[in-house]
Amino acid sequence: MDRRGALATGPILHLTLGQMDPVVIGLLGSLGAVVGLLVFFVFIYRRHLRAMRRAGRGLDPLSPLTSARRKAVPFQMPPRWLAVKSSNTVAIRELLGLPDEAGPAWSDALARSRERRFFVAPPVDGWTLVIGASVPDPSQDVDEAFRFLTGFSAAIGEVQLFLCDRVLSFHGWARLKVGSVVRAYAWAGTTQWNQGTMTIEERLLGLHCRPYGEEAEPPAYGEISPDQQNTDRVVLLARRWSADPVAVSEILLQQEAEAADGPARDNV
Repeated sequence: MDRRGALATGPILHLTLGQMDPVVIGLLGSLGAVVGLLVFFVFIYRRHLRAMRRAGRGLDPLSPLTSARRKAVPFQMPPRWLAVKSSNTVAIRELLGLPDEAGPAWSDALARSRERRFFVAPPVDGWTLVIGASVPDPSQDVDEAFRFLTGFSAAIGEVQLFLCDRVLSFHGWARLKVGSVVRAYAWAGTTQWNQGTMTIEERLLGLHCRPYGEEAEPPAYGEISPDQQNTDRVVLLARRWSADPVAVSEILLQQEAEAADGPARDNV
């Protein structure tokens, strides 16, 4: 190629590169717009999630799994209870050192559940609930709870303990069969008891069980702590392991109301 050809080609190449600048700028601008829209949608989505959390705190986050929504309970639930797989309330009362005669009505037992004694409910679907401040508290003395539960279970069969302190978010559950611990977990600021393999029901409910010595991290702003979440789901675990204390209490209270209405109707 001669010099004239080289001189002619140079400006053409330069012109072509110059013409590409607006294209590059346009592509960068389009990319920036896409990134901006993405950031905007992420911001809106996170804001929507926060709003849903605030609005949904009165609903069970596991409603698709549990088909249940939290609702106001018209009676005070005890912070601890036992579920005994037996309908033999006479044997249960004897093991607990109670007199043979039936105890107070369940409505009265619920009202007095913080008294230092045991209250034994009538059995429902093969399970008997026991409430009262004499039910051992693993958040206060885990050794005492262990000794009581193993001895009681060795004598009666399957026994379960549930702890649900909504004020302090202390919580716990234990499942024993014939004196042996199948699974137990209790938390009261630190892990007090963690024994046995985590059950499928605990995993499905998303329960967070810390190993011994693990420190609890403070939740992020607007988030529910794992300890509060666990506390809220103790009743759901009881429902899957044995008996829902709220549902059982509703049945027993309804039976009391029907029994009270019967004589009144007969006198009309």
